[in-house]
Amino acid sequence: MTREPDERSRRVRRPASIKDVAAAARVSPTTVSHVLSGNRPVAEETAERVRAVVSRLGYVPASTARNLQAGSTNVIGLLVPDITNQFFAELAKGVDDAAHDLGYGVILCNTEFDPDREDRYLEMLRGRFIDGMVYASGSPPSRGRLASLLGRFPIALADEVVPGLLEQTILVTADHRAGGRLIGQHLRELGHRRVLAISGPVDLVSSLERIAGFREAFGDTGVTEVEGAFVERSGYDLVATALENGGRRRFTAVFAANDLMALGAIAALEDAGLRVPDDVSVAGFDDIMLASRVHPRLTTVHQPAYDVGRTAGAQLLSYVHRDEVPPASRHILPVRLKVRASTAPVRPAR
Repeated sequence: MTREPDERSRRVRRPASIKDVAAAARVSPTTVSHVLSGNRPVAEETAERVRAVVSRLGYVPASTARNLQAGSTNVIGLLVPDITNQFFAELAKGVDDAAHDLGYGVILCNTEFDPDREDRYLEMLRGRFIDGMVYASGSPPSRGRLASLLGRFPIALADEVVPGLLEQTILVTADHRAGGRLIGQHLRELGHRRVLAISGPVDLVSSLERIAGFREAFGDTGVTEVEGAFVERSGYDLVATALENGGRRRFTAVFAANDLMALGAIAALEDAGLRVPDDVSVAGFDDIMLASRVHPRLTTVHQPAYDVGRTAGAQLLSYVHRDEVPPASRHILPVRLKVRASTAPVRPAR
C-alpha cells in the first residue's frame, strides 16, 4: 500500500528571502542588506554571522538571481591598495569608465596595503556573483587565493605582475624598468654620484623593476638602497634615519620609488635644515597630481595610471561581454620623465 505524501512533503521549497536571513541571524533585513552591499559599516562579528547564514540558506538577492538566469551579473570587482593615493584613484577611474562604456558596474575593494584585509576581500569576491576582476596589488599578493579565483571568473592584473599567473591572466602595466632608467640617467647627468634609493616592498615586481632600471643607468657604485612601503611616512622615516646616521655625507640625491615616499623624503630633509634641491635633489615615480603642486615641484616619472586602469578594464570586458574566456596577454604602456624643480646639478664642495 502506498501512502499519500503528507502536506509538508508536497511543498516545493521556496528560495530563502532576506527576511529569512535576518531572522536566522537575529538582525534586521536592513542590516543584512548593508552586509551584502558593503554600503554601510557593520560590526565584524555581526557581518560574519550574517554571511554564515547567507551561505547556509543559499540566499541569493533577487536582482542577482535574475542576472544569473541570464548568465551574467554585469558587475566586475576592482581591488586596489590605497584609494587615497591619486595613482590608484586614477587607475580606478579608468576601470570604471571602461566598465561604464559597456553597461557594467564595479565593486571597489580598498585593502590599505594589508594582506589580511586583502584576503578577506578576495574571499568576499569569491562568494559574489561577478563577471571578472581587475586586481591592482600594493602589497605582496595572495598568490594562492588569487589563483584559486581564476576558475570562477577571469582576472586582469593592473600595474603589478603576479608571478605564476602570467600564463592565465591579462596584464596591463607601465614600463617600470624604463622609468627607473630615466631617473638614473637624469641624476647621473646632473653630476650626482651618491644616491639614497628607496624601493617599495621587495616582493613587488614593480618595485624591483624600478630600482633595477635605476641601477642600469646610474651604476651600482654610490647607491645605498633601503626598502620602503609606498607611503609618505615611510619616505620621511627612512631619510630621517639616514641623516641621523651621517647620511648627508653619503648622498647628494634621493630616488624614491613612488611619489608619496619622495614627498616624505622632502619633508624630512627640510625638517633637518636642508634645502631641496640646493643641498639634496629628490626624484619620485608615478607623477600624481601633488607632484606638480608641491614646492619644490617634484621631478618624477609619469606613468599613465588612468590608461592602465582603462586598458585593463577594456581588455577584460571585451571578452567577458562576448561570454568568452580572455587569453593571456601583456600590455606594457610607455612612461616619460617629468623634470621639475626638485632636482639640480650637484653643488661644488665648499
